[in-house]
Order: sequence, then C-alpha cells, then structure tokens
Amino acid sequence: MPTFNKIFAVIDPTTDNQIALTRAGKIAGRNENISVHVYEAIHSSADSKDAEAMERVETARHKAWLETLVTPLRESGLEVVVEVEWTANWRDAIAPAATRAEASMIIKAANARSGAQRRLLNTADWTLLRNAPCPVYQIKKDQISDQIKILMAIDMSRDDELHVKLNEQVIAYANALFVGAEGASLHAVNSYPNSDHFVYKDDLAAKAGVDSANAHTVEGPPETVIPEVAELVEADIVIVGTAARDGIKAAVIGNTAEKILDAITTNILTVNVG
Repeated sequence: MPTFNKIFAVIDPTTDNQIALTRAGKIAGRNENISVHVYEAIHSSADSKDAEAMERVETARHKAWLETLVTPLRESGLEVVVEVEWTANWRDAIAPAATRAEASMIIKAANARSGAQRRLLNTADWTLLRNAPCPVYQIKKDQISDQIKILMAIDMSRDDELHVKLNEQVIAYANALFVGAEGASLHAVNSYPNSDHFVYKDDLAAKAGVDSANAHTVEGPPETVIPEVAELVEADIVIVGTAARDGIKAAVIGNTAEKILDAITTNILTVNVG
C-alpha cells in the first residue's frame, strides 16, 4: 500500500476559497504522519524601477497571507510548510516544486475549461498531469458528502505489465487515501471496447475488492463511460491511472486521463506509472 508523508497543496492567488488547502488538511488530519507543503507561484508584469525590490516585497506579502491561511491547520496539530515562488511560468513551476518538496501527492483546484479550450491553451491542469512526480488530486467539487463515494477506473481488457501496474496503483491509492474516511464506499468501473472484451461484474468486483453491486462494466470509450458512471453513482472522486510521458509523447493531445478530466464534473485523482 502506498505510503504518504507529504501533501503538496497548490494555492490559487485569485481567491480566498482555497479548496485544495481544505482538502489537504482533511486528508492529512486522518494520519499524524502526513505533513502539508503549501505552495503558491506568483509574478507581476507591472513596470517597476526596482524589479528585485518588487519581487521581495510581493513575495513577503503573499507569504504573510499564506501564514494566515494555514493557521487553522497548525492549530489542529498538522505540520505545515509554506513556500512562495516568484516565476512567470507558473504552469511549468508546480511539478518541479513538488519534486523539490518530495511530495507524495499534489492537490490543486481544477480550472474550469472546456475540452476545446484545453486543446488550444497550455493549461496548468494538463501540464501538471503530464509532468507530476506523484499522484495529482484535482478538485472540481467544493463540497464532498459525508458518505464519500470513490469510483476506481479499472482496465480489465489489457493484461500487459503497464496496465496491470496501473490497476494495482488505482486500487492501492483508493484504499490508502479514502477507505479510512468515515462512511466511505468503493465503486469500480470498467469500460470495454466491444463484446469481444466483455467483463463480468463479479470479475471486476473481485479484482477491485468491491461488492458486486458496486461494480460497473459498460461498453464504450473510457472518456465517455467513466464520467457517465461517476454521475450515475454520484461519485465524490474518481481515481484513474495514467502513464508518465516525456519528450514527443508529452506533446500528444488526447491522453485518456486528460479527456476524462475535461468531461468529468467531480474530483479526480490521477495516479501515474513512469
């Protein structure tokens, strides 16, 4: 089972409603061994006679703001570190910062973008999915029900080493992060391309470790099936696997996890295999 010791919470400097920080505090609060690293990337294009002074002043101002945001977490007993980075390339800065912090998981509020907008723009969400050194929890729902429902996306149609490992990671992270939450329930979904790859519900249930009633096998592409099942079961979070990519592969638009991120209306945790 995965071991978590540090959650990397990405701050949105445009709002006081820091849902990523709130979620990080709730997860860390269930395990005394987890600390929280709070990160904010800032920059200003305003003209200044002394650019170094502007950077110093703005960095100090934002750090003071972060200190006020994390006060409730510290008062609850959590270990919290704050970091403010001055960078014009904030989209590309998050993953390296998480690597430096030796993060076990990154939590970030998902930007509201359509699929077309993401294909035309170098969005922070896609950039993070492609470059993150650890699982990424992107939040679309501000509130999660007390009876949290977790939907694991399992690919039963392939048995190669990569997909076997991805399935194992999805199941392991679901159990490590959420089963300890009071009232949590697990669901699993498998999309298959056609009848030649049909999967029985009982087989999926056995693989994922869920009740047969919570196993969902549906014909169709995963980027269509998974969001539909997530809405059907009213999932609070969907967990999917994604293979880490670099070089020319990172430039290819259309990764399944990215398509699901665009289509889904709930929170999504992507776990990666290098």
